[in-house]
Amino acid sequence: CQDDETFDDKIRRIAGSLSDDQEHKYELQDILGCMRFLPAGRVQNAMGSRRITTAYNCFVSGTIEDSMSNIMERATEAAETMRRGGGIGYDFSQLRPKGDIIKSLDSKSSGPVSFMGIFDSICQTIASSGHRRGAQMGVLRVDHPDIKDFLMAKRNSDKLTGFNISVGITDAFMEALEQDVPYELMFEGIVRGEESASDIWEMIMESTWDWAEPGVLFIDRIAEMNNLFYCEEIAATNPCGEQPLPPYGACLLGSFNLTKYLVKEEDNYTFNFTQFKIDIPHVVRAMDNVIDRTIYPLKPQSDEAKNKRRMGLGLTGLANAGEMLGHAY
Repeated sequence: CQDDETFDDKIRRIAGSLSDDQEHKYELQDILGCMRFLPAGRVQNAMGSRRITTAYNCFVSGTIEDSMSNIMERATEAAETMRRGGGIGYDFSQLRPKGDIIKSLDSKSSGPVSFMGIFDSICQTIASSGHRRGAQMGVLRVDHPDIKDFLMAKRNSDKLTGFNISVGITDAFMEALEQDVPYELMFEGIVRGEESASDIWEMIMESTWDWAEPGVLFIDRIAEMNNLFYCEEIAATNPCGEQPLPPYGACLLGSFNLTKYLVKEEDNYTFNFTQFKIDIPHVVRAMDNVIDRTIYPLKPQSDEAKNKRRMGLGLTGLANAGEMLGHAY
């Protein structure tokens, strides 16, 4: 809620900002007021609010290319995205490995992990300026030559603290792991060496056990299961890792609260599927309206959202509802 809002004020604000017409507004007031559906926090925070912030929780960066000008352009975009309240994910796999020669400067590259420090500093600065703490996801492919440096980067309590990190796992890596053979490290299509798949997997598992990072993204499976594969390539996720997104893609999320659809009949509960079915179209229309009515930190984010109109509708209270209906969890 805003400082001067009651709960009912908040519900009227959100319903009014997301409705198609008066009837739709009343339906939304009932759905949201009874908490049968809960939009994500940023939707609740931004829609109809005095705050000039985006209703999207998180974004994925535009592709980070292997040039200083592009890296700094993406850093500037990240700062504006976080300033407006959005978290952001990045794929650093296109940056050349540490030690590679930069011919134009007659010097050597410091590698993708070092450049992550620029984005981390921006995140910490934005977080200290009065907004919520910044959130970021850093991804590196498992076949990048700097994968070991990446896996070691967060085995501490004071480095890259504005990042979650995840390894982009390929089919080729998993096949090598299953066969217990080396796999190839690649950059720009050129083989740059080999690593033991089992050793790298063990490093991932040790780091996850000791430091709760990195996560793993099965990027070939993501590509295979993406129904928009023909017009986009996904290499990263939002900061919490639950939604793989293309460059400039964004999370528009909300959840149906299943416990609010339970009806008590004597000593038992039943699930009100009739009400659930009635609510779904109203919710979908409201969430789709977010796409056109929120602000976007960057025009490419607006274009991506409006071209594809992504939304993620989930469920909350599943375990509680199941137990109340008599099912074991």
